[in-house]
Amino acid sequence: MKLVDKFTLWFLGVIVITTPITSYICLNNIERKIDDVEIARLKIVNTKAAARMADGTTVNIPRDASFTTFTLLPALPADSVRIRKDPDPDGNHKSMESRLTVSSFMTINGKPYEVTTSSYIPASRQILNAIMDTVAWKLLLIILCVAVSARFLSQRILYTLRLTMKKIHNFDLKKKITFPQTNTEEFKELNTFLKKMTDRAVEEYTAVKQFSENASHELQTPLAVIRGKLELLSETNIDEDQATLLADMHHAIEKLSKINRSLILLSKMENNEFAVTEHIKFCRVAKDVLAAYEDRLEMKNIAVKRELDKNIQLRIHPVLADMLMNNLLGNAIRHNVQDGTIHVILKQEKLVIKNTGLPPETPTEELFERFRKSNQCSESVGLGLAIVKQICEVCDFKVSYKYKAPLHILQVDFCPGSVINEEEQDKFETAAVVTA
Repeated sequence: MKLVDKFTLWFLGVIVITTPITSYICLNNIERKIDDVEIARLKIVNTKAAARMADGTTVNIPRDASFTTFTLLPALPADSVRIRKDPDPDGNHKSMESRLTVSSFMTINGKPYEVTTSSYIPASRQILNAIMDTVAWKLLLIILCVAVSARFLSQRILYTLRLTMKKIHNFDLKKKITFPQTNTEEFKELNTFLKKMTDRAVEEYTAVKQFSENASHELQTPLAVIRGKLELLSETNIDEDQATLLADMHHAIEKLSKINRSLILLSKMENNEFAVTEHIKFCRVAKDVLAAYEDRLEMKNIAVKRELDKNIQLRIHPVLADMLMNNLLGNAIRHNVQDGTIHVILKQEKLVIKNTGLPPETPTEELFERFRKSNQCSESVGLGLAIVKQICEVCDFKVSYKYKAPLHILQVDFCPGSVINEEEQDKFETAAVVTA
């Protein structure tokens, strides 16, 4: 739910809660004011009626007297005025009027009298109906005004926040970003904080990248020197034991070089240095990789079963596509058994590679971690599946690994947004023809 919608619901909730309270207060105030005004009027009527009676003109009752009576009393009570209100004078419990009676006690021509005048005023029910009609229209108008004005204020006040969110969403570690100017204090503080954090992230990324590149370059040089020296040494007169030691050293150097390249690759993928915007035919990549591994497959006499659909096009960088297929297939061959099998399935929505092999000695979910491997293959550096997982995260794929004896099953589920639909595919093929 958007921020403006939450504010709108909050305001409407406050209005809905406070409206009954304010309506009750309004009802009591109106009713009290009407009673006060009518009581004051009836007191004046009683006074005028008593004055006319004292003058001997009681026949002419004032016109503003609804109902005035005179009662002779033996003595005047302590109270000079008594007020009585009958909310249901008709006795039907649905009366829309109340009867208000004001009794004034005074001496007229030396005799004590009770002068009583009655009048009818709107009942609470009638006042409440009028208030409820007003409240209903008021609520409708408030809801309409809040809904419209909230959208307008959102476009004006929250515009800077949306720009900031867009900047953060498109943030690239390779360059610093500039946030929009605003006169809202909270947004200023937010932009200042984000500016410091993003600048720091860019600076740290640049430093780490330079260190990785320098370290990779500096490591390759001594490795190349050691490799060359070993090759020269192997050409000299050495015995069998020395040749074995030289072979082990050469193997260790190659393994170290492979680890160095793999770590640098993982670092680049973590820093989003591979754009995932290109459309490639992944089925062609799969065929090329399978063809490249034919010699290794023949060496272990591994039978390969292929189920490759045509025109499988994905949004993935070509380098990452090649690495993904190479690591999966290389892993299936490396951990396979002599005279084993590999089953490669490529569909529009997934890639599945099944291979025979010994049961894993490590839980399958842990094999995606760096340098985690099963002890069945000493040649592995433990980074193949880590690279596969990182590629899948970059491309928004989902990878899973499970073992169902005697098969190891690695499955990559393609995100729906990564697979090109038929309309996009036609545009892609048309653009390719034009380019060619």
